[in-house]
Parts: sequence; structure tokens; C-alpha cells
Amino acid sequence: MNKFRIGLIISAFVIIAGHFVFIDYTDLSWSKNAGSYWGILSMILLIVSMLISIRHAKKKEL
Repeated sequence: MNKFRIGLIISAFVIIAGHFVFIDYTDLSWSKNAGSYWGILSMILLIVSMLISIRHAKKKEL
């Protein structure tokens, strides 16, 4: 199960990198880049949740 979680973390980093590519750096306003900002935020939250889940699974094994 940890391999799946680690795979999700890696794919989230790739998606974050993709969102940074699509940001319009000439106009960083919310109206122009809302999708990218929400995508970055959601992937960061996914990474945090997977790290907490991995940590919880390791504690449960002990």
C-alpha cells in the first residue's frame, strides 16, 4: 500500500510542475490563474495527506 501512496506523491509533484508551466507569469492575478493555483493547492494537500497516512501506517505496524 505504501508503494501506491509514494506513487501518488510522485504524480502529485509532476502535476504541480505542470501547473507551474501553465501559469501566466505576466499576470499573476487570481482571475487568470485560478485553475493552476487550485491545482497546486490540491496537490500539496494530497502530498501532506499521503505523508500523514504513511506515518500512521508505520506507527500502526509497531
